Amino acid sequence: MAASSTAASSSPTAINRCDVIPNCHHVLNMKLTIHGLLDFLEVSENVTSLFMALEALWTWDMCRGLDIMYSPLINSRLKGIIKKRSWSLVPSNMLERFSFTSIRNVSSVLPSCVKNTDTCDCIFINGERMRITTFPIIMKRPTKLRFCFEHPSIKSCNLPGRCGFILQVVPGGSTFGKIRLCTKGEDYRNQRAAEFVVHFHDEIRAEKMHVFFCTGIGLLKNQSDMIIPISWLSSSCNTGQNTVPVGNSQLFTRKLGSQGSGYFTVMYEI
Repeated sequence: MAASSTAASSSPTAINRCDVIPNCHHVLNMKLTIHGLLDFLEVSENVTSLFMALEALWTWDMCRGLDIMYSPLINSRLKGIIKKRSWSLVPSNMLERFSFTSIRNVSSVLPSCVKNTDTCDCIFINGERMRITTFPIIMKRPTKLRFCFEHPSIKSCNLPGRCGFILQVVPGGSTFGKIRLCTKGEDYRNQRAAEFVVHFHDEIRAEKMHVFFCTGIGLLKNQSDMIIPISWLSSSCNTGQNTVPVGNSQLFTRKLGSQGSGYFTVMYEI
């Protein structure tokens, strides 16, 4: 299977819509009430999965500074939204891989979101480790992130390097930018020296991806990893003195914790 060799775009900020990772980065109205937020999750075209809905609840709760008690009525409402939008539920074994209980009140709605099976229709792909202190900087620069990934449909490959893909941050000015899947041959040339070099196969699709940032030492190696939702980092957060994007707020940086490194991980639907 040949790697993609299409000519790269002449503009580094030009994005082919089908190459944009769907969950990065959107704006949430922090002035909404909890019921207003649920109304938004029910109809918004930007909310494409249950994971994005859970991230919205987490981000809203963190920035509002409210310790909301999610009542049975709210759980029932969320269950109705999940059914209406035909969202896939969270496999029960994901609770062991992600520290959802650390996402404060989101853990209260998980009973409405979990399916009683360990079968997962997605896989998790960890990127290169980086210093957590560089995370906000990375999201403001045209950074390239490499991932090793052997797509199930690729039965054999003789190309140099490892099968995988590169995600690139496309800066968004004062807010956090988008993340796109690199599909052009030029994107994979002159990769900097590191543990590995990757090449791309056209079977890999951006719309199958959901990107998180994690702290810890590896989703599949240690259960203490903490998921850091990033879908709504461009939302405005009132810090008391001024209004800044969530991703630049002290509330968010405290959530990153004191560990020295972290990594991006991609949940890929198969």
